[in-house]
Amino acid sequence: MIPGSGWAWLAALASGLTVWWLLPPLGLPRLRSAPERSGADALRAVAQWARALWDGRADAVRDDALRASVPAVCDLMSVCLDAGRPPRTALRVVLGVVDGPAAEALGAVQARIDLGVDEAEAWGGLTAVAGYREVGRDLARSVRSGLGLSDLLRQHAADARADRASRALVRARAAGVRSVVPLMLCFLPAFMLLGVVPLFGALVVQLLP
Repeated sequence: MIPGSGWAWLAALASGLTVWWLLPPLGLPRLRSAPERSGADALRAVAQWARALWDGRADAVRDDALRASVPAVCDLMSVCLDAGRPPRTALRVVLGVVDGPAAEALGAVQARIDLGVDEAEAWGGLTAVAGYREVGRDLARSVRSGLGLSDLLRQHAADARADRASRALVRARAAGVRSVVPLMLCFLPAFMLLGVVPLFGALVVQLLP
């Protein structure tokens, strides 16, 4: 017969064996989940960073395409206005020619006009589009007041061309500055091998007995 203290020891031993048996299946996944979780978080952070970088690049390309379309759009609009067409009719003519982001931005204006939105308000929506801030403002003002706009549109076209040329010059200068470090990394090893190493070797040879 096992005394009471013996039963207590047996119960403690059984409890210990049970805990020892259950802890590895329960604890091991927890031990594995921490690195897996950190790795997943790192991958998620990298994916978010890459997506943000891609989105930023896509937005920059879209804005550049919009700015590049301003001269052609303004010239076409001014020709239509000189021919006696109202702005909304000139817009339809322009939409038949342009494409890409410019067509999307101008198409949104046309859609709002077709829905019955005030024409000046619809043209004012262009002020939020890259490169079209002043164009949209002057078009909205012209629709409200009835003033002629063709000369202003030609001026906007000239300003847009000058701005594009200035931006291209800035990018060209920036490319020259950014290329300094890669060129240094390319030429520095060659300079060390062709200039410094032979000189150092000659000095070592002269100093040796």
